[in-house]
Amino acid sequence: MTTVANRWTGTGVAPGTAVAAVWRADRPVPALAGPLDPGRVEAAYHAVAADLTGLADRVRAQGRGSAADIVATGALIATDPGLVAAARTAAGSAEPVSAILDAVEGYARMFDGLADETLRERAADVRQVGRRVVEHLTGAGQPPASGRFVLVAGDVGPADLLEQLARGLVAAVTVRGGANSHAAIVARSVGLPLVVGVDAEVLDLPDGTPLLVDADAGAVVAAPPPDELYRVEQAALRRARRQAALAAERQRPHVTADGYRFELLCNVASDTEVRLGRDSGAEGIGLLRTELSFLHSGQWPDGAEHRRVLRPILTEAAGWPVTVRLLDFAGDKVPPFLDPAAAGLPALLRNPDALVAQLRAIVDLGSEVTLRIMVPMVTEPGQLRAVRDAVQGIPVGAMVETVAAVDAIGELSAVADFFSIGTNDLTAEVLGLDRTDPRARPQLAADPRVLRLVARVVAGTDRPVSVCGDAGAHPTTLPLLLGAGVRRFSVACARLDEARYRLRRLDITTCADLTAQALELPDVESVEALVRQRIQEALP
Repeated sequence: MTTVANRWTGTGVAPGTAVAAVWRADRPVPALAGPLDPGRVEAAYHAVAADLTGLADRVRAQGRGSAADIVATGALIATDPGLVAAARTAAGSAEPVSAILDAVEGYARMFDGLADETLRERAADVRQVGRRVVEHLTGAGQPPASGRFVLVAGDVGPADLLEQLARGLVAAVTVRGGANSHAAIVARSVGLPLVVGVDAEVLDLPDGTPLLVDADAGAVVAAPPPDELYRVEQAALRRARRQAALAAERQRPHVTADGYRFELLCNVASDTEVRLGRDSGAEGIGLLRTELSFLHSGQWPDGAEHRRVLRPILTEAAGWPVTVRLLDFAGDKVPPFLDPAAAGLPALLRNPDALVAQLRAIVDLGSEVTLRIMVPMVTEPGQLRAVRDAVQGIPVGAMVETVAAVDAIGELSAVADFFSIGTNDLTAEVLGLDRTDPRARPQLAADPRVLRLVARVVAGTDRPVSVCGDAGAHPTTLPLLLGAGVRRFSVACARLDEARYRLRRLDITTCADLTAQALELPDVESVEALVRQRIQEALP
């Protein structure tokens, strides 16, 4: 990490370039001295309603009807007479922002207490409307009016990126983070340039400052000169030409160069990603992450909250095979109500009400998809049986993300209908790295110690095996995984075209020989050199 005047370097963890106005997401909210004019507060509610109505219209025009309906519900809530009246009363407080939020919370709790789960979902919508009203009154939390912006923050979560995409987000820059963090995974999934590990000076840039983000070079430049802008524009043109060439193969058969069938699925956490996956020719969803919307929750999400998050995603995925992963609160995804040392799958299994609430929501909303349920961080068969007993007739599988799971693959095969290897977590454990460690990167799955475990899983079970980590699309690891016997790949939506292009040009026999040689090498650097030597196919 270096800094020179208005130029900083970090680590590009999601490729691409962009230039837009800075918006700092975590800038402190300014205080408002009270009391406020009640008319001003009411006007803020009407402004939020108008904003949400406009957003719903735009989303509906994109063909995302279910998502548009959800946004439109927020617009109706923002004009609810009881909610507005409570806010007008709160405006007279000496601390009006806190009073308005308290009024919103009181209104939301009325919905929380209803017996009907569908109506209980409205509580979350009420809270979202209240947040937007406060942002409107204070000016905080509002991206630049230009419609295109670069999000700058000390740290950023995956849900933050997904929420801002529809508002004009084109790139992100953070002080902390790593290539295997879930924010980085989501950024790669939607094709959003992301640079992490940048000096904290970048947080002092005023909102609206033009910022160049070159994630390919790990560079961030404030108020970039014309020659820098020209370079970025040319890089964007080259990327667009390449993407067009890759996209031209979306309708071609998913077979390798020597005629073997492979399956190409997508990883998603939002309806936006589902649509991107469909457009990019995915065959279904190999990993639906369910925890990202709840990383700031103060308690286990209930059925209504799960339905609110899942409904637009599963509606958009109608007719597809969909593998839904249960809550994976572990690593860099632990909400405040859980102790990080006691999180993970055991915490979910120790709370059967939380488990049943999620399973019921998944099953109820999954009638229009070919549903499978995947259990994260499995280490022993009893963990799978607890889920299988609750969902009769639906395939239940396990993520293989630990050495313990690899060691137990034979026992797990007696219970699991399928397996999915999570290369990011498996690599982190084997190499002793935290997912957010700047040294962590997808190609480390090519380390012989990790590759050997992947091969053991494929050879040790008669169940279908897929890979859903970032290694499933990386040019170094992809031929090695194919050579190890993997035929199902679930990758970031933005990497589908590239993965397809590479897989269609790989030869199974060559890859099997390559993997066998790699397993005899001493380290990942030697393996990377071997792959570069043996696999010559380049992108267009």
